[in-house]
Amino acid sequence: MYRDLIHLRLNQFGSTRGLTGSGLNTFYQNQADNVIAYHRWHQGGPGDDMVVVVNLSHLAHENYRLGFPSPETWRLRLNSDWSGYSHGFGNQACSDVVPGSERRDKPQDPSAGERDGFLAAGTISIGPYSVLVFSQDEPRE
Repeated sequence: MYRDLIHLRLNQFGSTRGLTGSGLNTFYQNQADNVIAYHRWHQGGPGDDMVVVVNLSHLAHENYRLGFPSPETWRLRLNSDWSGYSHGFGNQACSDVVPGSERRDKPQDPSAGERDGFLAAGTISIGPYSVLVFSQDEPRE
């Protein structure tokens, strides 16, 4: 796991540049569920924007809805609950997320339909005491 974290932090695969930048927005805090999520970026955009979700609870959460900066596919880069890191881990199933754009029911209300300050939202599953790291692939030229 440490090797994978270092690869992500150093952007060795070209998909996690946001972890090298100083942009940080803690956009989600749920004290009842002990879940936080934050957005990291260097300059922003695919290959740069990152979403990190942390479950500080002993309970797994399935079908957990969170905001994402854009509606394109977000690739799961790290699931710290993966049993490949330890046979003692729960291996909570989680995968890439394709958030949908949130519909605004009242166009005159700019906050209607937003999820956590973003206009896109997706559903994840996260294991107990674990971290998920998502980013987008850079566009191909």
